[in-house]
Amino acid sequence: MSAGRGLCRLIGLSLLAAWAAPEARSQPAPAPNDELTRVDDYASSALRDLFSNIPHGFPRFEIEGRARESRLLTHLLWYHFINRPGNGRALFNKEYLTLADMWLGEAAVPRQQNQLIQEIHRENISAVKLDAEGYVHSHQHFSHAHEHGWPFPMWTQAEANPDAIRGIAAGWHFQRLEDNAPGWVWDYLRSWGHPEYYGEGAAASFELVNLESRGIANQRWHLRATGPSPALLTPAGMPIDAFNAPFLQIRWKRSGEPPHHRRPYVEWLRDEDQEWSPQRRVHIYFDHEEHAEGTDLVFSMIEMYRHPLWRGQIKRLRFCLAPGETGVEFEIDSIFTVYDTRHTINNPIFILACWNTFRWTGDLAFLRANINRMRLALRYQQHAMSALELGHIRNPWVGHDGLAGWQLDSEGGKDIQSGHGIGNNYWDLMPFGRDDLYATSQYHAATLAMAEVEEAVLDHPGWDLPRGPLGLDPTLLRRHAEEVRQTANALFWNPETGRFHAAIDAEGKPHDYGFTYLNLEAIWYGLASEEHAAQIMSWINGDRFVVGDTSMGKDLYAWEFAPRTTTRRNLEWYGPTWTNPEEIAWGDQVQDGGAVLGFSFFDLWARLRVLGPDNAWNRLGEIIDWQERVWRQGDYRDYYAAAGRGKLQGCGTPGGLGIDCEFYESSLLPAIVVYGFLGLDPRADCLAIHPRLPGATPAMTVRNVLYHWTPLDITAGGDSIEITLKETPLDPIQIQVPEGYRLAESDAAGPLFQIAKAGAYRFER
Repeated sequence: MSAGRGLCRLIGLSLLAAWAAPEARSQPAPAPNDELTRVDDYASSALRDLFSNIPHGFPRFEIEGRARESRLLTHLLWYHFINRPGNGRALFNKEYLTLADMWLGEAAVPRQQNQLIQEIHRENISAVKLDAEGYVHSHQHFSHAHEHGWPFPMWTQAEANPDAIRGIAAGWHFQRLEDNAPGWVWDYLRSWGHPEYYGEGAAASFELVNLESRGIANQRWHLRATGPSPALLTPAGMPIDAFNAPFLQIRWKRSGEPPHHRRPYVEWLRDEDQEWSPQRRVHIYFDHEEHAEGTDLVFSMIEMYRHPLWRGQIKRLRFCLAPGETGVEFEIDSIFTVYDTRHTINNPIFILACWNTFRWTGDLAFLRANINRMRLALRYQQHAMSALELGHIRNPWVGHDGLAGWQLDSEGGKDIQSGHGIGNNYWDLMPFGRDDLYATSQYHAATLAMAEVEEAVLDHPGWDLPRGPLGLDPTLLRRHAEEVRQTANALFWNPETGRFHAAIDAEGKPHDYGFTYLNLEAIWYGLASEEHAAQIMSWINGDRFVVGDTSMGKDLYAWEFAPRTTTRRNLEWYGPTWTNPEEIAWGDQVQDGGAVLGFSFFDLWARLRVLGPDNAWNRLGEIIDWQERVWRQGDYRDYYAAAGRGKLQGCGTPGGLGIDCEFYESSLLPAIVVYGFLGLDPRADCLAIHPRLPGATPAMTVRNVLYHWTPLDITAGGDSIEITLKETPLDPIQIQVPEGYRLAESDAAGPLFQIAKAGAYRFER
């Protein structure tokens, strides 16, 4: 990864003209009928049709002497780009997608949105929300969960059956069964047969104070205040547990505006309390939440867990809806308890996505709009997650303790540990926490990225970017990143298996199920020490077996296109929503022995970094062979319809293989040519190129790379690098090549050059 390598600095070099005249530019992208798109010799008509539709300005790979591999890599890139279901604000894949997309040429326009993918990512990232403390929202789909977090667990998942939920969590949803109300909560309510949680049954169970019920209409409970300070009291005999309700939520609206900006509030009675008290009160705000968009409702999130008296059994709640007012009308959609489903990875992902966007585009307006948001996001991790104090991420949120969400009892049954083991990241079935290597690894990378940004701001006063009290010292950031690296390698390393633990829970127990992605990304992010990186790759490459693992040696690549996500069967370390892992065969769940195509990028990167370019190329060749077999049969769904090949997850089907549909990160894989073999490393003020070619490929080319909005063709050979600017850039482009390279047919020596005109530039050593 490039973060932390420093800025490019140009001293005393003049602008260079192209060694070839501007009209002698590189050849245009191949036409549909040329050699690179004639596939009759090996593939299906579907692939021929696909190639005929690739626009000319879209990137193409050309590997000398490897036309087949070139075609298939180009096809892979285009297929996964053009077949994404859409692009939005969801945070979990933003780093992956900005790595995969920001370099794509000017024909990279998704079919659903008529604009360049770079502009789409710019808009989506700029629309990402941070709360007042600096936590970055998840921007997931509609649910009855935390508005800023993951869509589960919900209150209906507090226990295995509705009778057991009573006394732990609760919710009241003021719609009727026949209304077909949306959301996963309603999947539970429709099957439970417990009318006290919905519709008229829920409304009738509340005690009304200075309120008149006007019944359920239009999927809401309508009420009118008949006296001052109208209040709703939750039903007697339906207590909740404070630990399982760190937040409450009420989805509602009211008529008019409260006088003098008064806020409604909620009060509570514990088992020992007899009277309501303002000492047990939390105010309610009318914040505009994402999932309320398109409605006339307010989704009020009420933060309860920080109040010192919100503890133990809560026997009743009182919602004072309009203090001091009368005559107000209300419409209430629902009231329910909320788990803290926020994710620790959102903040570093946001920072890295911003960094990827800026370093490829040079978009100063984007950076100016987001730099203080990036700083605040990092400071949140530093302080709220104790990174400055501990040198790693420790999650303090309620339920994010790393403990399993259920345990086996003495008779072999499942004892749900309600509220424990809440997920933290992409791998949402498992409870990564309390001390979390996955989040620590990304925090380390985000810290280095911010050091790059802060150094660039200091070095370019003409950019006119804000510093102020939120500004960070790049030297201190790099020093801290090294402290994090040392701490993580000491704290999370498992010397018995020669790889990293995923997390250490609140009871001090580490968890290691052979998480390949976790270890490979630790190499990508530069977190793993040289010694540990070597041990990790000896395990993943099959040179070293780990006793006790379910999968060893060649079986790590049983799914062909990527290593298994885990190598040791996990039957016990899950959150409270995943209680029957034994019912799913090994490898039929993505998070337990399955595989994700896009994460082969990190495998190939680690191989290139640790085992060398020949090893990485050989592995890429195996993936290309698999691709060819797939497309001979039509597409992924056709190929995996055959028995014994594995089960695809996605588009509503469960399985162990993440390749298509919502697995947008599949677009990452071809980028190994860009970042890995060609060694393109965009920085704050230059494009660095440090090729690492395998012996089997004399030269590699990527056409239609977009850097600072200028299309480029880039070729690396054994002793040369050629860059063709297809257009004259608005501002000169700064290029850094390895030491020892010179501009051909000139006396100009590197490693830094500025190129200002369209044409071809050849650097030789």
